[in-house]
Amino acid sequence: MFRHRAAHARKERVFRNWLRDLTANPPSGLLGANFAQHGGIRHHIRAIQKHSGLRIELAPPESVMQSLATGDLTQTFREAFFEFHPKGVRFLHSHVYPWFIQWCHHQKKQHGTRWIHTHHNWYYPEFGRGALEPWQQEFNEQFLFALRHADVSLSVSRWQQSFLRDTYGLETQYLPNGVDVTICDRADAARCHRRTGLSDFVLYVGRNDPVKNPADFVKLAINLPKQQFLMLGPALSNATLHDDWDVTVPENLKVMGEATHQETQDAIAACSALVVTSKREGLPTLVLEAMTHGKPIVVPDEDGCLEAVGNGDFGFIYRQGDIDHLSAMTLAAIADRQRCKLARKRVLEEYDWRVVMGKLDRIYAGAGRP
Repeated sequence: MFRHRAAHARKERVFRNWLRDLTANPPSGLLGANFAQHGGIRHHIRAIQKHSGLRIELAPPESVMQSLATGDLTQTFREAFFEFHPKGVRFLHSHVYPWFIQWCHHQKKQHGTRWIHTHHNWYYPEFGRGALEPWQQEFNEQFLFALRHADVSLSVSRWQQSFLRDTYGLETQYLPNGVDVTICDRADAARCHRRTGLSDFVLYVGRNDPVKNPADFVKLAINLPKQQFLMLGPALSNATLHDDWDVTVPENLKVMGEATHQETQDAIAACSALVVTSKREGLPTLVLEAMTHGKPIVVPDEDGCLEAVGNGDFGFIYRQGDIDHLSAMTLAAIADRQRCKLARKRVLEEYDWRVVMGKLDRIYAGAGRP
């Protein structure tokens, strides 16, 4: 009991100190929720903080998340956080998480604080095993709530913009996912070769999740025994692929599990082609990163991937679920020398964070549109 009280007291000190710091030295904006431990949302909000010309802080900052669990903030200290008003903060920018969406709405309603919301993707049935989980349904409801109540609503893809308009009558402004070109350009293919022992391999990057569809990549490796393959992603292993998806990893496929963002960039730089097997994507940052590297890309015929590769101008498209067609497109991509050259130019013109952030900073300043 004493240990529990002491641990709670330590956590409360961390939480209260964060609020005091925000009061004493308020940033221009707060960006959150900073809950994701890996993946596109994590990279997205950190890139905004890095590239903005304004002083923006993550909510909560990394220093707080090192001491507190997500549940501490969304449950234990929820009431105290909702009672807090960050005077001097000019705008709030929400992404994905209901806790921060509700807090932004509260701040707008009670204090008139300007609220911007970015919509990344919808949770479709493909995100679950046959049906959505209750938490995914809740997130969808909160997405709609944010889009209806925020002062400015942004969509990271044109196809999501159309989906929201056609399905729910909601208007959003298009502001795409960005790519940190400087991080891509620091990639070292030789470092990946040393780490993996592989060269001339086909790459998959994605978590062990129904929507990422890792099983089809294993089937691709089985279908092309003369090619080398590498899989990177949280919770991926030979055992999980067998137990969760009933596929046996062949000898020409190496599964290495989670990788840092820089290790992922090294792997993209070293690969002969990137293959995405996702059932759904918003606007896949991974594909944009591979385009920045000028790498051949193979994607399924789903909206987010199609938008990223310009409907085939900058990558190869396969019929989702058709492993033979995926195999043929993978071999075509490996042999390609034209589409991948054009891809980097597209990124630099539209998706480079230095371009995207200029538009977002104008929104932060109150200009309204990118």
